[in-house]
Amino acid sequence: MTWVVRLWVAVGPVYQGQSTTAATTPGVAGESTHYTSTLIEVNGLRVLPLLLIPVALTAFALVAVLVSESRQGTRKVALWGLAVLLLGFCVVGIFSIRLFYVPAAIALVVSAVKSLRQGRPLVQAES
Repeated sequence: MTWVVRLWVAVGPVYQGQSTTAATTPGVAGESTHYTSTLIEVNGLRVLPLLLIPVALTAFALVAVLVSESRQGTRKVALWGLAVLLLGFCVVGIFSIRLFYVPAAIALVVSAVKSLRQGRPLVQAES
């Protein structure tokens, strides 16, 4: 999810506006122009490293799940840590990138919660 959002935010029309020129002669309407701009057009290429932060966090979560299959504790700590970092990124960036990354953060929290339930036995064995 974060990877798709990153592409959309980088190259999609994020900023939109309309400008109208004043009429020079009475009774004639001014000319109206509609425009759109991408995040890169407005802020330059310096914004790309910031957009890579959520992508890197989710990539690290994927690696944590794939690599630490035998170490349940390591995977749980990594998933929770990365979920908290991604949620923090969403809070910090809420005024600039809005809520684009929140679904990915929620999905990461859900996978962290599911990882908590994975090592628990469903039924306690009686001795």
